[in-house]
Amino acid sequence: MLTRLRIQNLALVEDLILDLGSGFTVLTGETGAGKSLLVDALSLLVGSRGDSDTVRRGEDRAVVEGTLQVPRAPWELFLKTKGFKIEFPIQLRREVSSAGRSRAWINQSVCSLGDLKEIGRLWMRLMSQHDHQSLLNEERHLALLDEVLGIEAGLSPLVNQVQQDQLALRARQRSEADREQRLAELEGYFESLDALDPRIGEWSQLKEEREPLRHAAQLAQLYQEMNQYFEQITPNLDALLRAGHRASGLWSESTVTQDRLKQAVLELEDLKALTQEAVQKWVEAGTHRIEEVENRLALYEKLSRIHRCEPDDLSNLHLRLKQEQKILQEGEDSIEVYEKALKRSAQVYGQAALALHDKRESALPELEQQLHERLQYLGMNQARVQFRLSYGIDPESPFIHEGQRLRIDDQGVSQLSIWIESNAGEGFRPLSKIASGGELSRLMLSLLGAGLHRPDHQGRALTLVLDEVDAGVGGQTAIQVGESIEILGQHHQVLSVTHLAQVAARATHHLFLSKETTSGRTRSRCERLEGESRIREIARLLSGESQKKETLTLAKSLLKIR
Repeated sequence: MLTRLRIQNLALVEDLILDLGSGFTVLTGETGAGKSLLVDALSLLVGSRGDSDTVRRGEDRAVVEGTLQVPRAPWELFLKTKGFKIEFPIQLRREVSSAGRSRAWINQSVCSLGDLKEIGRLWMRLMSQHDHQSLLNEERHLALLDEVLGIEAGLSPLVNQVQQDQLALRARQRSEADREQRLAELEGYFESLDALDPRIGEWSQLKEEREPLRHAAQLAQLYQEMNQYFEQITPNLDALLRAGHRASGLWSESTVTQDRLKQAVLELEDLKALTQEAVQKWVEAGTHRIEEVENRLALYEKLSRIHRCEPDDLSNLHLRLKQEQKILQEGEDSIEVYEKALKRSAQVYGQAALALHDKRESALPELEQQLHERLQYLGMNQARVQFRLSYGIDPESPFIHEGQRLRIDDQGVSQLSIWIESNAGEGFRPLSKIASGGELSRLMLSLLGAGLHRPDHQGRALTLVLDEVDAGVGGQTAIQVGESIEILGQHHQVLSVTHLAQVAARATHHLFLSKETTSGRTRSRCERLEGESRIREIARLLSGESQKKETLTLAKSLLKIR
């Protein structure tokens, strides 16, 4: 469970601390006040990509921190395996700089975004109104099913091995003449690629580094000005300390003030030293580093055009070409050896992929039953959904099962399409052909609830973040949606952003976000609503008016239902 969330300098949010409890917490507020920014902040804690555009104007970085109360067993295993500190509660931290650079920590230890994504599976599920659109894209259906069922494919290493064996076989199948010609081609490539020696992610890092380097002269000047100001105030600080020392000699209680003065002066001296270092850094950067970065970026761009790939893909290309060269130079084994190796790796992949397919298939009947029950409760009484799971076919695949060549993919051999019959007798059709926005909202919420009802999730409380998953519904259906989310909150911590009074009234806790402008800057603020203030907010959600007697009466009745 997420017990505390702190957000600093993320768009309109200057510094916001939310203390969160169990059950169902709803977030409402003015349009543009930052409700979705809270969802963006939470997504950063589970490894989503950070965007420098979201850093508050004038600040150098945005920071999101989360405190988690979690079960020890699965987390201890993860922390121990990854080499992180084993401390509870868990502390997560994510920073995104104005230059686009991103850093992350778990329990004060630096981690990768991959680590945040991996550990995110243990504590959070995030569903937004945009996820509804994934229901309209069959290519996303399989990933959505795995998300709902809590399945992690984990086939990437096996897929990589098959691809390497395919490369080795193709290289060996070349005739001797082709082999010599290809080796000569590779030698020509390596002259420039070896000179560059591309590294994973370096292109993106260099682009980020280049931005401030373009302003090196201005930065050096500004830090020089700061250093001069420090020089000007140093005599005054010394005089301030002497006066404080004399005062503490006359009045013992002033020693506390004197200690604080000393700390403040030490901090200023430290800042002065940092500005001196910054001057030196940017002077050197403006004369040397910017040229190095620009030259290296230019070489990346040149080679990416030659090899027709993205600059960041050059490191993988370089490695693959090296592997191909080695195979061609040392490939004295017979073609049969390479064919057997490919057959073996394809078979290993196939066994794992088929087991994954069976796992999905066995889960579908119960999932469909749960889904139908939940859809009926949400007003789609006659709706029936079919998960049509089949094998993905690839004529070029080395994996053969029951006479068919099945695809080699990180998601396995499965392919999935979701079909729906909205009303009895109409027949099943692809979901993307007939579902409305309101139906998609209810289907997504029902899928989430049905997946979490499975035995795999029993006894394992999660933090569920729902960003306007109730979009497109109203009236009695909205009341039922609110009740469904409230039921989820009995087993999980639910944080839901909504514009519906019927949903907001079902929550255990109600947070209200607004924005205020002070000294020409707009910032978000958050307050916990109870009693009369909550009644007025429910009334505002109902009609836009928070003072009308009739609307207030209706708001009270909604809250009494809860």
